[in-house]
Amino acid sequence: MKTALIAIAAAVLIAAGSALPAYWVGDSHGAARVQQAWDNDTKSRATAALEETNTSRTKEQGHANSLTRAVDDFHAAQAPAAADGAARIADAERLQRAAEGRAAQYLAMSKAGAAERDRLASHAARLDASLAEGRRVAEQLRADLVDRDQRIGLLADVIRADRTLFVDAPTAEPNEH
Repeated sequence: MKTALIAIAAAVLIAAGSALPAYWVGDSHGAARVQQAWDNDTKSRATAALEETNTSRTKEQGHANSLTRAVDDFHAAQAPAAADGAARIADAERLQRAAEGRAAQYLAMSKAGAAERDRLASHAARLDASLAEGRRVAEQLRADLVDRDQRIGLLADVIRADRTLFVDAPTAEPNEH
């Protein structure tokens, strides 16, 4: 059994020894393939990173250009907008001052109107009082005229009665003294 074991061990050693050069050749070929795959992967990763870097740089450059244009447009529009705003504010202030002037004028006109209204009301009151007084005087005159007409009528009746009396009476000679 010992010999069998030794024979087996020797066979294993011979097989291993004969396979060893193939292992070393396969191992170096495998290592070269792994290295080549590693190099290819590294190269493709580097290429992808370079492309991504270039894409990022292009995007950043476009972004920077957009920001520069936006800032330039802002500055270009700011001066006219500020001038327009200042002009509009000045216009609004001018309108406000004009409105305040008109308000003072309206107040003065209102006060003058109130004074004129008071004067006209006083004048109308005097006219009304004068009209009432004139009407009273006219009614008094009318009453006086009616009384005068009645007195004249009475006097006419008396005169007619006297004439009637004297027509029937003998004529007397006037006294001649």
